[in-house]
Amino acid sequence: MAFFKQFPTQSYDFNMDGVLQNVVDIYRSVRVEGSSMDNAATYNNVQIRNGERPDRMSYRLYGTSDYYWTFFIINDHLHDGMSVWPMSQEDLHEYLNIEFSGYAISTFPRTSFNTDLGLRSFQNSIVNQFELNEQVLGSQSGARATVVKRDLDLNQIIVKQNTALNANDNTIAFLGDGDNVTENVDGQRTGHSVATNRVWPYREAPHHYYKTGDEQQRPITLSEAFTTSDGQLAEGLTPMSSTSYVSNQAYMEELNSERSRIRVIAPKYIEQFAEDFEELINE
Repeated sequence: MAFFKQFPTQSYDFNMDGVLQNVVDIYRSVRVEGSSMDNAATYNNVQIRNGERPDRMSYRLYGTSDYYWTFFIINDHLHDGMSVWPMSQEDLHEYLNIEFSGYAISTFPRTSFNTDLGLRSFQNSIVNQFELNEQVLGSQSGARATVVKRDLDLNQIIVKQNTALNANDNTIAFLGDGDNVTENVDGQRTGHSVATNRVWPYREAPHHYYKTGDEQQRPITLSEAFTTSDGQLAEGLTPMSSTSYVSNQAYMEELNSERSRIRVIAPKYIEQFAEDFEELINE
């Protein structure tokens, strides 16, 4: 049973010449409700297997690929279609390599005040620093890279290295260990410069921070960890020493895992569900 074959058609004059054409009304949306569908026994919780497509999963559960569309109807997180269907482990690995290639350079902003306690500057903030596609140079490491993204919420500069600097053709990393090892990163076009705090491979860099000990790992912005120029933390803010983070890779792996856990219509009810849906979509 093809999904859109269940939808009604409408007559539409595309060329405004009086000639009507029948088209499927793909904007119809319904939710199947009622006593039979409200019963908890109607649904099963299942795990999508690694690399399993919706049509193959439908065949595994129902003996036919016709009911693949029901997965997208009854799971809210799948309403955006195949773009949110879980990736295979192989596809996820390739996605991480492409989407999170390069390095993330973080700085540690400090606010500076004048004698009247007016805000004078954010030291090492990346706001208005560097331009996209600008070449940057590590003052001590000699590492060179191109700025491809700036994440103001996380205070990260995302760069891709483009110059091999030793005989083994290995790129040299920028310096920054989050402690005492640091260097200036200097823009070759703008002349902007910031001091590094920590440098990660982008896939291992923080996706978000949370307060250490928070079991729900609720995100906090890096602005909640800004300090003043004398190292004091503004009242009510969280010191970086009391934060932890979830990396980009860990976040994507968990998101993909969550997407693989879905509910499905129990086989004994699938035909009734399909009939109810087709009836409602054509009302």
